Amino acid sequence: MSLDTRITEAERQAAIDRLSSSRDRLFQSIAGLSDAQCIFAPEPGRWCILELVEHLANSDPGLLARIDRALQEPAKPELMEEVRQKDSRFQGEFKPLPRGVNKAPEDLKPRGLYPALSAAAAAFDEGRTRTLAFARETNDELRSHFAPHSLLGPMDCYQWLMACAIHVESHTRQIEELKSDPAFPA
Repeated sequence: MSLDTRITEAERQAAIDRLSSSRDRLFQSIAGLSDAQCIFAPEPGRWCILELVEHLANSDPGLLARIDRALQEPAKPELMEEVRQKDSRFQGEFKPLPRGVNKAPEDLKPRGLYPALSAAAAAFDEGRTRTLAFARETNDELRSHFAPHSLLGPMDCYQWLMACAIHVESHTRQIEELKSDPAFPA
C-alpha cells in the first residue's frame, strides 16, 4: 500500500482551522484579565496565566523548528503506516494527558521574559502567524518525516503541526482552571 507523503487539502484545512481556533480560544480566555489575575498561582510550582502564555509564545516557534529539523532529515517511509495509526489522537476533541505527565523542556519553561500579559500574547500571536503561514503554504512531505515525542513516540510532521494547536488547547484549559479557582482574584 502506497501512502501519500504530502498532506491532503483536507488535512491542510484541518490544521489551519485548529491552529486558528486554538489561538482564538486562548485570546478569549485571557481577554480583560487584570495584572493580579495574570500572576495568580494557587500553589507553589504551578504556572500563572502570564507564565502559561510565555510558555506558549516560546513553544510555538520551537515546535515549528522541530518540524523544520525533521524535514531536513531523510524521509522514513517505512514508519508512515505505523505512525498514521495515531492520527486519531490529533483529530476531534483533545484528550489531555494527566497534569505533570508531559513536562516542558528547560528551554521552554517560563523565565519572566515578558513584563505583561499583552507582550506575551503579542509574541505568541507572532509565532502563531508564522505557524499558520507554514500550514497554508507548505508543500513539504510532512507525512514521511518524523521527530520523536517523549511520550507518544515518533510523530510525523503533520502530527507535529496539529500538536501546535493541541498544545495551546491544553494550556487554555489550564487557564480556565485557574480562572475558576475559588481564590482567583476578582
